[in-house]
Amino acid sequence: MTEPEKIINSFLKQQLQPGYLQAVMGMINPQKNGLNSEGRFEPFIERADNGGFVLKQGYSIIGKYKTLDDAKAKKKDLPALTVDGVKQKFRNDQIKAEKSARKYVEGKGKNFDELPIKNQFILSNYHLTGHKNEDFFDAVLNNDYMGAVKNYRRDDMEMSNEFFKNVMFSGPINENDLANTNQAQNFVDNMLDQMYPDVKDDKVVEGKKGDKGGKGEVIAEFTGGELVNNKEDEMRDAMAKGQDDKAAEIFRSQVKDKNITPGEASHKTNPLPVAEDGTIMDKMGKSTGMKAEPGSGIYDHIEDQYDSKMSNKSIIDMIKKNHAKWKKNDMD
Repeated sequence: MTEPEKIINSFLKQQLQPGYLQAVMGMINPQKNGLNSEGRFEPFIERADNGGFVLKQGYSIIGKYKTLDDAKAKKKDLPALTVDGVKQKFRNDQIKAEKSARKYVEGKGKNFDELPIKNQFILSNYHLTGHKNEDFFDAVLNNDYMGAVKNYRRDDMEMSNEFFKNVMFSGPINENDLANTNQAQNFVDNMLDQMYPDVKDDKVVEGKKGDKGGKGEVIAEFTGGELVNNKEDEMRDAMAKGQDDKAAEIFRSQVKDKNITPGEASHKTNPLPVAEDGTIMDKMGKSTGMKAEPGSGIYDHIEDQYDSKMSNKSIIDMIKKNHAKWKKNDMD
């Protein structure tokens, strides 16, 4: 990572940190339990999902205990804290957790500051709650979304852990990235776009034109196994009118081989450039015979997402999940 990238990432982390801290507060004490009529936070005990007991105060986890008596014994020694006291304790908890996460990452021969910012937050959070899961940590270090999803569970805090997952990594970035690895570059690009809106982005290159290639510049890149739903607008209109059965049937009508991009789902080995006129080409620049119309919906890994035996409700739920992912990634 270059020095300018480090500076930009440090700035971006400062901008993103308040949102992360709000997520931590939401998972530890969303109801502000313990806040008394005098505006102070009393310690309180919660039953953990694994049958144990958790002692909390404000937005901090004081300790975890096997028995209620043990939790009560610790609780009686704790005075109520002012709001400022709770904030200070919460701040100290975050500093300690990041130090622990940083030490762990360095022990793996990696640089904590060079990880994507989201991954830094995730590792810090698991150290904060005292959950050391090597399989999950390896996935986070490798920016492996599927590996993270397989191993993210914290058995003693299922509900709050689901909340954290949904906030921090509800879906993959690109094909299987846990986090955006190009935040610094994207930040610079966006800033330049705002400063010089009339200057064309030099990353949009002239399209590959084989003897049957598409017309115009390459404006996007697909890969294999993606459904091109050219009736996306018609389907969305039906959904907006509450006609979910009609919308599901429209989607079903589009799930045909002729509408699914060919080859394996890998941008590295099977990139499929899309020309300005919507023609989907192979990596040699020749037309695949497919075309993405304006407003079409692109559903990746469609064979994993869709089954012809799915109910209409399941199809609509799947569609909404994709729409939510696109919105989150600014691709809607």
